[in-house]
Amino acid sequence: MAHALTALGVLVVVLTGLVPLWLGRPAELAGLSTLPWWLFAIAFTVTDACGMTVGIRGRRYAITLGGIPLAAGLYLSDPGPLLLGRLLGGLLVAAWFRRQRLRALAGSAVAVIAGTTVAELLFRSLVLDHALLGHTGRAMTLVVVGASVLAESLLLLRVRPVPGPGPEAARLLGCVLVTGVIGAAIGLIPVLSVDRGEIVLPGVVLGPALVVGFRAFALLSERHARLSRLYELSDVLARTPEPARAVPLVLERSADLLNARYAELVLNDDLLVPWDRSRPGHRMWVLRAGEPVTGPRSAACAMFALPFPPAGPLLVRGTDATESAFLRERGIGQAALVPLRIGDRAVGHLVVGERGGGERGFTAPDLALLETVAGRAALALGNGHELERLQFEARHDELTGLPNRLDFRAQLDEAVEDLFTDGRQCAVMLLDFNGFKAINDTLGHHAGDALLRELAGRLRKVAGRGVTIARLGGDEFAVLAPGMGDGAARALARRLLSAFDEPVTVDGNELRVGGSLGVAVGPEQGDTGAELLRLADVAMYVAKAAGGGYRMFTRAMDLPTSRVQALGTALREALEAGRIGIAVQPLVDLADGEVYALEALARWQHPELGEVPPEEFFAAAERSGLVSELSRTVLDQALAGARDWLDTGRQVRVAINLAPGWLADPTLPDQITTALETHDVPADLLYLEFSEADVIDQPETGHGGLTALSRLRALGVRLSVDDFGTGYSSLTFLSKLPVDQIKIDRSYVQDLRSGIRGRAVVQSIIDVGRNLGLEVVAEGVADAHTRIELRRMGCEFGQGYYFDAPMAVEDLAWRDDAQAPRVAGFGPWRLAFPPSPRRTQQVLGPLDTLAECSSPTPTPPSVP
Repeated sequence: MAHALTALGVLVVVLTGLVPLWLGRPAELAGLSTLPWWLFAIAFTVTDACGMTVGIRGRRYAITLGGIPLAAGLYLSDPGPLLLGRLLGGLLVAAWFRRQRLRALAGSAVAVIAGTTVAELLFRSLVLDHALLGHTGRAMTLVVVGASVLAESLLLLRVRPVPGPGPEAARLLGCVLVTGVIGAAIGLIPVLSVDRGEIVLPGVVLGPALVVGFRAFALLSERHARLSRLYELSDVLARTPEPARAVPLVLERSADLLNARYAELVLNDDLLVPWDRSRPGHRMWVLRAGEPVTGPRSAACAMFALPFPPAGPLLVRGTDATESAFLRERGIGQAALVPLRIGDRAVGHLVVGERGGGERGFTAPDLALLETVAGRAALALGNGHELERLQFEARHDELTGLPNRLDFRAQLDEAVEDLFTDGRQCAVMLLDFNGFKAINDTLGHHAGDALLRELAGRLRKVAGRGVTIARLGGDEFAVLAPGMGDGAARALARRLLSAFDEPVTVDGNELRVGGSLGVAVGPEQGDTGAELLRLADVAMYVAKAAGGGYRMFTRAMDLPTSRVQALGTALREALEAGRIGIAVQPLVDLADGEVYALEALARWQHPELGEVPPEEFFAAAERSGLVSELSRTVLDQALAGARDWLDTGRQVRVAINLAPGWLADPTLPDQITTALETHDVPADLLYLEFSEADVIDQPETGHGGLTALSRLRALGVRLSVDDFGTGYSSLTFLSKLPVDQIKIDRSYVQDLRSGIRGRAVVQSIIDVGRNLGLEVVAEGVADAHTRIELRRMGCEFGQGYYFDAPMAVEDLAWRDDAQAPRVAGFGPWRLAFPPSPRRTQQVLGPLDTLAECSSPTPTPPSVP
């Protein structure tokens, strides 16, 4: 509908504009001579071509002295010839000089017709009623010409409206009106000469002289405006050195200076900051009229039909196939192209194209101006690049390109503050290479540097998005994983350590190193970046002492260094002196109370410190490299007890824990075999307990750990997954493990009475174990209600203070009426010999009642 109304309006204007063709020459002008139409065509061509332009918000509007021939033509020409000369002169300038498109040409023609018609009609209405060329008549002529140029300008603004607020349009119309009135005053000079019979030559000379002067003034004004905008551009670029902000400014100001509807800037890789060089190819930014700047993006090969970077400035008009391809790829009809140079080196190009605003195509002066813009842009971009390079080098490692300690700490503090405020988690890791110093010492630092570069690239690749890898120095790396909790952090740790799976080839040598990784998760373990980094460092040293792999931080690791060192020294002495003992805790058949097995737990009574908590001396053992020796001591004492019981005719199963560092020992199966042979204990009486994380989460030793477990199982040793449910509890992995037993973690057992969800989790684990044909043991049984509920759910065995606390081996007592120990007391339970009064039936009565829960036995205090 809108297009139809516009077309109808244009038709009305055109038909109205043809009125002068039917108007005759007024009788009042009979005494004045007439000039031919072609003379007016020339006059209109000259005045339109010598006009000036006004820039408003990136658009150019032409202001001409067309009022000179228009005022003269109203007196010295018939209406028809005047319209013809006006139309031909205006269209010739628009098509040839300003290179307007067909739509713009049609708009210009309609405006010329309308303006001429308004002038003729007003001239007859206002001027001819007064004395010809009298003071009033001349004044009315100025009004007529002013109204004519205003009508013409309003129609042109309908086609190309002024962007921005109303005052901008008012300023433009004011300039048009003043110029039109001045032109009309000049145009009356030859009319007065003809009217008085004077020689027309002075007027003819004065008119062109004024036009040339106006043109010179217009060029001077435009040159001054361009210089002002160039100064502004230089000033802005000096205050905005960052290339990311400088490039859009260069494009916008280039398009504004040259009145272009298209601008393009392309840089090659020599002027890209280091982190962008991972993407090969040139980077392109593009600005089109009415659209924001787009980029940077990779430029297709077809965009470079012309040489890149160009050897010099070039006006591209499509005169050959390569220029046509260049313009066609950009969707423009003409362009100015200049190189971007830093010193003597070309680093890119700057292109402007598709000139608008009624101006003619690009010229040599435009090319020179664009060269000036390109020079200042290249200088600013070069300075900005140098600044970014310095900033990058200050915050990144020169060898690997990874963030350095300074940048990592800044990212860590910012991430921790934001994440913890939103209630989210964050994992921090420290990684140290195992065996790196030996490579540096034997093959030299160049080999070590090559190894670091390769492994840094692998780490960055396996880490994935959103994870920051930094090199803190030497062979120490840090990892920041925002939003990751315990489970996701374990998965990331496995991926990071997988970077060491394949050797690195340097100078024909295959180099292998390992990794020790410590992991801390906040805010549970630390609420500041510095604290999390410290805790990850503690966990990393624990992993390193255990021979590699990774360790999740636990509070037991966070002992004062002096205490850890003192405990490590004392522990070594205690092991040599045989002062490490064991305590045993029964695993009980939930149905009848019979003891199924005894778990052996390490105990250390220090002569000065008293009883040392197991978590403390195991942490000291891990830091001191004594885990294997400590574990063998526990194994020997457990098997010695089993041998003693065998000698009395009792077959008692014993269970010990496989510490992660011991499980990683490739000689573990041989050590177990030797111990069994030394004590002459059948393999099926020994249970070895390990957590699922100890096998799943050790990329360096995971396959070795599975192999070791398979070899142990082949010997007949029973295998048990301890703390089941706290890791990934992968059913696929569990089905592949050669295990006989799973032990439900105490946290789930203690939540059994908390609600439907807690019960559902325990039931699911029991069902999994039974379906896989495994024994299921519930840890942390603390009361009769829990015991009965577990039995009803199908759990076979239980362990916890409800049955008995860990006790010394010498405190065990055996009844004469049983080959295996049986629970003989009622909380705390004790193995008694000779037989103690049995109250077993109070607990082991019918399992479909909860009668025993009416008089619960107090739960013993928690003992490590």
